[in-house]
Amino acid sequence: MKLFDREPDKTPETETRQLNETMAAVQDRCDVLLRSIAEILQFLKTFALDIQDIQSDRFKEEIQQIDERLREPDHPKRFELYFEQKKEGIVSFIHRQHAYIMDREKELRDIIDLLTRALAGLNVENREFYQRIHHQGEKIIRIGGLDDIKKIKNALKAEVEQLREIVTLKQDQERRQIRLLAGKVDSLEGELEKAKSKAMTDGLTCVYNRHALGDYLAEKIESSRSENKDFCVLMIDIDDFKLINDQFGHVIGDRVLVALTQKCRTCIRGDDFLARYGGEEFMIVMDGMHFRNALKKAQQLCSTIASVRYATSEPQTGDYLSLTISIGVTQYKKGDSVDDIIARADKALYDAKRKGKNCVVGRKS
Repeated sequence: MKLFDREPDKTPETETRQLNETMAAVQDRCDVLLRSIAEILQFLKTFALDIQDIQSDRFKEEIQQIDERLREPDHPKRFELYFEQKKEGIVSFIHRQHAYIMDREKELRDIIDLLTRALAGLNVENREFYQRIHHQGEKIIRIGGLDDIKKIKNALKAEVEQLREIVTLKQDQERRQIRLLAGKVDSLEGELEKAKSKAMTDGLTCVYNRHALGDYLAEKIESSRSENKDFCVLMIDIDDFKLINDQFGHVIGDRVLVALTQKCRTCIRGDDFLARYGGEEFMIVMDGMHFRNALKKAQQLCSTIASVRYATSEPQTGDYLSLTISIGVTQYKKGDSVDDIIARADKALYDAKRKGKNCVVGRKS
């Protein structure tokens, strides 16, 4: 019997088939793991709050870069080294966001504690007031035991006067307390309005954020159903924005985003709604605008952005960059949902990118 004879029931064809099945199972498992990791990365982006103070935009860009790198046919060891470099930034952002939430929670607890102590103070003052009233009433009752009517009259007059002073003092205290509480309420209302505004505003560009955009579109759809009023949506994307970040750095990239929003504000009407949709994408909602006019406005905006040069450092150094944008335009049609409008504008934007960028494409369906 030979030592290395193949088992009689396993032919080369059987071994090859088993090997192929094993490799296919391994490939399927790898595909599932890659899809799962990509979804987890998207969850991480969604987990990040839109708050400039904790640099959430930078964090989302880093997650996007990891996602793109994951899809590249790279050697596992090189990706492992790359991810090790990025991991510290992810952990740091999570700690920053946690600290930010804890700080906001502490502020709310301080406000609640302040109001609680104020109400407790009111209760103490009321107890003291009623005790003084009760004591004064007892003194008035004792006056009835005096023999001389004149003494009774004089004593009663003095005690009633004292009672009036007590009531007047209490009224003054309550007026001061009301003014104090009114001031605190005004302050809290102001803080609430600031918090609402911050929650609806993009921290970097100071235009509306994606959440505010969704609410506004929902309102426009509802009003359009009842008033039969047109509105159009422009989806804007900066062409090759990643190259700008790679060549000039994220600080210049942030300045480009701010400059773009400022230029958009000057090119649109005062009641048009401008929002940052995410990353380098922006959306403009034009109320009462017909589709043809919206296309013209988009083309004007596209030409205006392309004609401007942006300083990348001090003006005297002469360092400038130019940029272009692509725009997808669509119009609300009966039966549309918020997702329908955004999806159609996104398809139009994709068509503009395929046409070569720096152009406008409209889609009605």
